[in-house]
Amino acid sequence: MSLLNFLSWQDCFKKESEYRLDTDLKKLCTYGIKPLDDSLLCINKGELVIIGADSGAGKSEAAIQIASHNAKQGKKVALYHLEGGYREAIARMKWRDICQEYYQNHSEAYIEMNYQKWLVNLDQNKLISEIECKIWEDYKSKYGDNLFIHNSSGDLTLTDFLASLLDFHSLETAAGAKYNDQRAIGFDLDLIVIDHLQYFSLDQGESEIAEITNIIRQVKKVTDNYHIPVVLISHLRKKTKDRGLPDQQDFYGSSNIPKIATTAITITPQINKEDFSRSIYPTWIRIVKSRIGLRPSIAILLDFDGRKKSYAEKYDLYRINNDGYSSPEPLGALELPKWAEGNTKTEETENENYQDK
Repeated sequence: MSLLNFLSWQDCFKKESEYRLDTDLKKLCTYGIKPLDDSLLCINKGELVIIGADSGAGKSEAAIQIASHNAKQGKKVALYHLEGGYREAIARMKWRDICQEYYQNHSEAYIEMNYQKWLVNLDQNKLISEIECKIWEDYKSKYGDNLFIHNSSGDLTLTDFLASLLDFHSLETAAGAKYNDQRAIGFDLDLIVIDHLQYFSLDQGESEIAEITNIIRQVKKVTDNYHIPVVLISHLRKKTKDRGLPDQQDFYGSSNIPKIATTAITITPQINKEDFSRSIYPTWIRIVKSRIGLRPSIAILLDFDGRKKSYAEKYDLYRINNDGYSSPEPLGALELPKWAEGNTKTEETENENYQDK
């Protein structure tokens, strides 16, 4: 029996097995943020990940972290930093790595690490210049030909975005590639990171909600048709006084944003626990949509180090009620999901208390 629009279950069974068994975990992208890699494991082929955050909550830092992490792992990454362009993207990246090098190896110099002064070339410190030279050499060895930042010369339309992907397309790339690899379609690209959705230029022919929905649908077609995963950063709706941790309904512009996405994540600062003296900013990460069974009733709380511009390795998990509010205490060691075992601060505390007894 021959059908135009259907496959038999036997064909589906075999094709799914072929696709899955051909997957090499080492070739997949990851987040470079410990609790996300623990819980989600990877960024799968053809996955559209939406990360929503309030203004000033670390959207750009997350985008740059994910892009640079994967480029260092040998993945070819295209970064669209739409708000500030390539100069701001590379400046943020350089400053993050300058700070990490300084605080790890040169903190005894007691230099004021001020991003704004460095940005306008006000503080021409010799040590910082030397560290920047070291960062250049590190980038040459770690990034190689893997990281590309879109050269924004104006507003980016959806048409511009789709056309720009042709920079990574060639017929030669498709030769000899396997059918379920993006290279089989001619794209030499492992990950697209877009910061952020609301900086796409709208055509004004339709309502803002309709146009944003169309952008999301077209980006999802890129992941579906070319097997290239996309991480797309988005604003959240303006925070109200009674809003708990944001969920799927809090993405700005359209409820279709998380509906179309494969995975949806929100990032929210825990303002009342910020430690300004040490630049430690506790941050909530909540996976509000997942097709692998993770529940939005659990949220992750971990520290963001404002000096080193990086997230902590250890974190805690909290229960979240229907209104988005967390339990007063984190989950204990016996309550943790398997993926979090051995990775929480609570376990360390419980072990220390047990040893003291």
